[in-house]
Amino acid sequence: MVPDARRQFRVLYRDFLARMVDLEALSAGGGIVNLLVQFAAVLAAFSFVVTISTVPYYGTSQLPREQLLIAAWSHEEFLIATTMAITGLFAVLAWNVIFPDRRDTYILGVLPVRTRTIGAAKAAAIGTALGVSVVAVNVFTGLSFPFVLPVDGTFLGALRCLAAYWLTMAAAGLFVCCVLLALQGIASQLFGYRLFLRVSSFLQLAAFFVILGVYFLTPPLATVSGLTAPENRGLLAALPQFWFLGLFQELSGSTHPVFGPLAARALWSLSIAAAVAAVAYTLAYRRNIRRIVEQPDIVPADRSRPATRILKFLAGRLLARPLERAILLFTARTIARSRQHRLLLAVYGGIGLA
Repeated sequence: MVPDARRQFRVLYRDFLARMVDLEALSAGGGIVNLLVQFAAVLAAFSFVVTISTVPYYGTSQLPREQLLIAAWSHEEFLIATTMAITGLFAVLAWNVIFPDRRDTYILGVLPVRTRTIGAAKAAAIGTALGVSVVAVNVFTGLSFPFVLPVDGTFLGALRCLAAYWLTMAAAGLFVCCVLLALQGIASQLFGYRLFLRVSSFLQLAAFFVILGVYFLTPPLATVSGLTAPENRGLLAALPQFWFLGLFQELSGSTHPVFGPLAARALWSLSIAAAVAAVAYTLAYRRNIRRIVEQPDIVPADRSRPATRILKFLAGRLLARPLERAILLFTARTIARSRQHRLLLAVYGGIGLA
């Protein structure tokens, strides 16, 4: 008896959620349950530390409410940027399991399961994992911060600020996820399958560098002078965390004119990213299942490629001893072939560069 679509969806959803993070890229003996619990605990601890270090200040300060609300802009931008960075890093860690792999194709391809059901289950698993990360990193700040800084100082204003906080964090996390998903989906449409596998690795590294670089290098612009200065318009238009800061202020009832254009940019950017991600993901999902069967993942190494010749030339120029050249070439080829080593290089390189 063939199970119905809803039961198939539930089974696939649980399986995809258990494989949401590429454990081979993190630890050979890792477990998804322990990983998610530890990940959520670390994020919740971070949220608790931020809460006890900032909320008492705003709750006991004798400054006028208008000055407190302006002083809170920098903390709000920091919380939004942190949420976007965490969801972005989680999406990058799940980079290689977003689309179907060879095991999914060979096992599910012969079963009476619709591609639509498989894709929906995968999308639901992605949404659940990212939702957990957003909730974990905001679990304490999201339940305390809005109640000490309502715009109008009333209980209804606090409830409005609470709703605005969680809507903004969800929108910010969804935006980052959609951008990365759209990037991967577009690349899968532009390149052949084998070339896409190589390009995808470089895109994953680039995403790590960009996310960490933007998070650590963003200047402190969440002030009246920083948000209104004409010379900062280009930078504000390029940094999404300030768009969603404007969205949060508009939703919570702020009347400062600087936040209107930023909030509009946040909504338009989220809509475009979600639409492109949905189309690219659907097309890439259907196309990848066919291409996995037709083309192998690994092809014989081509030692005549320009990159290989350049690497050998540089090794010969920089290192005189054959043993040293062999170590350098072995290290470079290991990094090129191993997801775990590439991710470690991206993490340490991104933090070090920032």
